[in-house]
Amino acid sequence: MILLKKRDDMTDEEFADYWLHIHVPLAKKMPGVRKYVANLVRKPPERESQYQGVVELWFDNIQSMKTAFASAGGRLTGEDTQKFVSDMTVLYIDEHEMAL
Repeated sequence: MILLKKRDDMTDEEFADYWLHIHVPLAKKMPGVRKYVANLVRKPPERESQYQGVVELWFDNIQSMKTAFASAGGRLTGEDTQKFVSDMTVLYIDEHEMAL
């Protein structure tokens, strides 16, 4: 998962539009990406959110993730990120799904 902060010179709408319509199609072309989920953060009542987006990138394993980001498509995606993101926090997650 990656927590995204939008660039200060962008509105929330510009951030969302660029991310969903320009960036996501690039990111989906990286080799080994099994799933890409773009989560837009809703503004909490009466305060600002620290982040405006959360990305879920799904890979089979850490090696396939490393291969994806080292590829030409991964490098292009990384460069494009700077066009709409001012800062990001990368989280490596092991999911544990619990039955209800």
